[in-house]
Amino acid sequence: MKKNIFIAMAAVVVMLFTSCSKDIELPGTKWKANYNKTITYQGMDASVSMAFNLNFTDATKYSLTTSGTMSVMGMTQNMDSETTTGTYTFDGEKGVFDGEQTFTYDKKAETITVEQKIDDEELAAMFGTDKLTLTFSQQ
Repeated sequence: MKKNIFIAMAAVVVMLFTSCSKDIELPGTKWKANYNKTITYQGMDASVSMAFNLNFTDATKYSLTTSGTMSVMGMTQNMDSETTTGTYTFDGEKGVFDGEQTFTYDKKAETITVEQKIDDEELAAMFGTDKLTLTFSQQ
């Protein structure tokens, strides 16, 4: 009898602690990622610095604003700021933007990671990779 009571109490304690670990709620949150890299642009080294601001506007919609600069031969040019909007789904750990671009949430690091495939061969050659990995931190 004492063993059954102990097991029941242990189960209650485990349930209490697991219910306290709150999953992330994305609606209304804002996230930021920075990307800095030296690339080869028309045979010249260029420094690219980009900022990505991700806003989860509600339970299914997001907006992403991208801005940045590129410096070549001592001259810096601003890239036009661009905002895109779309939809997302999220299960607390993994998500999908616009039904095709996956992302993951790392609960321990409290980050969202997006790995974007670069399909354009010329652009991939400039960046020296066919994948662009962005890690977003909550603002």
